[in-house]
Amino acid sequence: MELSIAQKECEVMSKHILNQNSQLNLKRIQVQVKRVVAQVSQTDSFVLKLGIREDLILEWDS
Repeated sequence: MELSIAQKECEVMSKHILNQNSQLNLKRIQVQVKRVVAQVSQTDSFVLKLGIREDLILEWDS
């Protein structure tokens, strides 16, 4: 019985930690996007390369 309770507690704590890390990563991505937008406003064309799970390349020409 105690082992079962400890296991459930570990599951809840690990989910909490993962959720917290996801929120931190989201905030980092938002900050990076704001920086890129600021850089883009200074240039006419650029290539943005993001490495989130898979290689993703976005290209804009103005």
